[in-house]
Amino acid sequence: MKKILVPTDFYPVADNAIKYAIEIAAGFQSELYLYHVYSFNKFNYDWDFPKDKQPYTKKVERRMKRTRFKFMKKIKEKGLSIQTLVEEDGFFSLFKTKVIEHGVDMIVMGSKGASGLEKIVFGSIAATALEMAKVPVLVVPPEHTFRQLGNIVLAIDHRKVPPNVLLPLQKLAFKFGAKVTILNVYTHPNKNADRISDLHLDGIVTAYREVPMSKSINETINKFIEKEGCDLLCMLRREKGFFERVFQKSITKTQVFSNNVPLLVLPEV
Repeated sequence: MKKILVPTDFYPVADNAIKYAIEIAAGFQSELYLYHVYSFNKFNYDWDFPKDKQPYTKKVERRMKRTRFKFMKKIKEKGLSIQTLVEEDGFFSLFKTKVIEHGVDMIVMGSKGASGLEKIVFGSIAATALEMAKVPVLVVPPEHTFRQLGNIVLAIDHRKVPPNVLLPLQKLAFKFGAKVTILNVYTHPNKNADRISDLHLDGIVTAYREVPMSKSINETINKFIEKEGCDLLCMLRREKGFFERVFQKSITKTQVFSNNVPLLVLPEV
């Protein structure tokens, strides 16, 4: 976990994600990349200035400097380094090209978790990031403060997990001394407890739980973590074929809109 990217729009939800990312980075002595991308439109482009001297660009650069200053004391206390970048680009380039360009190991970002239109717009950004990113994405709910990772819940289905997919989770659990509860939500009882040894979580204290599905898988997961306690929920983003993408709703993507604890999504790549 050498490099962690944190997208920011300079608002409180993003600031909260930065705080969380600092704590995770401190565990691994990771380098932080604080990123803001923007695009020009008829509302923010001033035709009285050349493109390289646009007032809007200067404005966002000043906001990035203020954000950096806001967190520098904590970053120095943790012995971390940070790079701040402001670039004209599409927002979703962060989850593809920038990740590759900077060798990013994890993305930490906030999600509004609000209601109505705000939820649709900002929740969709986080959900789309989960779909696009080829590295783990950790989504932090608004106002959720970091606490020691004591119990991590890993929600899985009946399908086999490819080797190395769970490596980021294993590293997190080991670094913070967390127990991992493997949760399987079923419609018919399964006998999968022996699968723990196949999940590549060597050196981690694990437990296996099966619970029947109530109204939906997402609601069942939420009820479980509310009852049992959970500091971090981990899910897998499964690779789907064409017909699965068309006809099957993503359980992982849906979870973004309802999660009350940080959600770590590991891509199946």
